Amino acid sequence: MSTNQTVAPSRAPAKTIHESFGPWLLLAPCLAVLFLVGIFPLCYSLWISFTSYHPTNPSFDQGFVFLDNYIAILSDRQALNSIVVTFLFTAGSVLASLIFGLLLAFLFNHDLPGSAVIRTLLLIPMLVTPLAIGITWRIMYYPDTGVINYLLAAVGVGGQAWLSSTGQALISVIIVDVWQWTPFMFLILYAGLRSSPRSPMEAAAIDGASGWQSLIYVKLPMLKPIIVLAVLLRGIDAVRTFDQVFMMTRGGPNLATDLASLYLQRVNFKFFDLGYGAALSWAFLLVLAAIVVTFLKRTGFINYISGKERL
Repeated sequence: MSTNQTVAPSRAPAKTIHESFGPWLLLAPCLAVLFLVGIFPLCYSLWISFTSYHPTNPSFDQGFVFLDNYIAILSDRQALNSIVVTFLFTAGSVLASLIFGLLLAFLFNHDLPGSAVIRTLLLIPMLVTPLAIGITWRIMYYPDTGVINYLLAAVGVGGQAWLSSTGQALISVIIVDVWQWTPFMFLILYAGLRSSPRSPMEAAAIDGASGWQSLIYVKLPMLKPIIVLAVLLRGIDAVRTFDQVFMMTRGGPNLATDLASLYLQRVNFKFFDLGYGAALSWAFLLVLAAIVVTFLKRTGFINYISGKERL
């Protein structure tokens, strides 16, 4: 009698209906909300960007116009001006916030007395609502009764037309944005600095490097990934700035502070030209995406996060 017995291969038990569709049923409410408030409005805005949709003017031809809205942007001086102003505002705000954030991060990297309390106080501007910041700084910028001109007069400096001067208005709103969001840059850079290894700094000190050389050739290169990330996050957020600038200048004077967000607000909610407004939104999005991709490629950040190379 043969002792060799064939053993039937084991089969995985068939999944039940509950096991197959259970996870999807649990995700269904979240996916439905995501579709209703995210995907559907995005796709719908893309569709109406190819139409002349104008809900307050039913007699107007609201048909399909294909690329006419996008072509019209090229001859819209206010739209092109808003792109330039947004770029200047973002570049000035991000650069100044980065410099001050780095200075604060290096300062508080030393365990000074009371540094924990001061660090907490520094975060307060970031937590205040933008509308309150806009109203407060507008009052502070008043040429006759504002506290800023009062302090300047106390030291013998003449008062300035902060928000009513075409040459000073953009700088004034950049100052407010830097004041509000420098704590954000400081928080990211400080966390990156505290988590950096100490061994390279110790090796540089042993090799006789000065404090300035250690900063330039050791600390800053180690912080480069954190700096790139902080600049990216702050830049994307600065492009969307609306509340405080709207409360301070409404885009004036003479469109000197007319950011893309303010121009889009006028086109969509003042003139109700939703077809052209949707085209503007997508055009601004494409410009921003191109800038972000170029920035990530030039800094090597994409290869860095994929582990292909170091920054």
